[in-house]
Amino acid sequence: MVALATLALISIRPNLEFPVVGAQTTQAFQPLAPGFAWNEAIVSWNLENPAAAGVKVEARAWRGDAATKWYTIADWAADTSKAPRVSVEGQKDTDGDVDTDTLVLKTPADRLELRATLKTLAEGPLPRLKLLTASFLNSKEKTADRPVRSPAWGKTIDVPQRAQGDYPNGSVLCSATSISMLLWHYSRVLNRPELDRDVPEVEACVWDSVYKGAGNWPFNVAYSGSFPGMRAYVARFAGISDLEKWVDAGLPLACSVSFDMLKGAPKGGSGHLVVLVGFTKDGDPVINDPARRGDVRHVYKRADFERAWLYSKRTVYVVHPESAKPPKGGEGRWMED
Repeated sequence: MVALATLALISIRPNLEFPVVGAQTTQAFQPLAPGFAWNEAIVSWNLENPAAAGVKVEARAWRGDAATKWYTIADWAADTSKAPRVSVEGQKDTDGDVDTDTLVLKTPADRLELRATLKTLAEGPLPRLKLLTASFLNSKEKTADRPVRSPAWGKTIDVPQRAQGDYPNGSVLCSATSISMLLWHYSRVLNRPELDRDVPEVEACVWDSVYKGAGNWPFNVAYSGSFPGMRAYVARFAGISDLEKWVDAGLPLACSVSFDMLKGAPKGGSGHLVVLVGFTKDGDPVINDPARRGDVRHVYKRADFERAWLYSKRTVYVVHPESAKPPKGGEGRWMED
């Protein structure tokens, strides 16, 4: 792996209890400095007892002593009968914009400040903000992945299969179906049946009514990380070698790819989510592809997968039990504890 200073993930574990019903509180956090100039950031959050929670997540970038305005990353609620769960359009200015779920700057910055406004919307156990993460990228720089035989080659994780086309509105459910497969997998690993959530339930819990879809990246991990003992966040990796470390550790990942390029098209296409479950003995990725009918599991050519994944700048959903041991060697691209 030849990696430049272009990628980092920084986590905050606030353990911040929400206020009493009817009150709200706003908490700003110390600016996060990844150690390089960045122009894209994806923010994720996990809550305990989220049923009564409403949260506004905001971010602003710093360049030296100058700050941008506060951008709203999301207005989020687990229960949309109590408060909205939406991305926010129309924020573009001379500094940047929020592209649904990603803060994109016109000029690179060196720090990111996060702010969360917390509301408790109903009686019951008070919600708690347990995790905030920010995945940073300098999209102007590149990373190069040199394939080397990995211990992950020849390994496949037994993740159960679901097909998005088996459900109403299936054409837009690749993300919800991928999350459903990951949660079903951990329901079996942990012997926790309550983690097995079918696709329509996941869809309802991640739907962004402004984006009009179930593919908002932070909403999918916010839902996955809301279960007791689970952790979930969006990250960007440096190459397939990073994915191999996770498979070798026995931990599947959801990967954001180009639907057409995954099947060999030279460019373009629409975004798509798949679950990486292993590698063949020759290093080709083994995928649970929710868009496939019948046999969801399929082997794709390594080169096609790499091009398709690069379409999203190598974005992944990291979803696993808090008790799991993530692989070492991430060089700051994921949480290792």
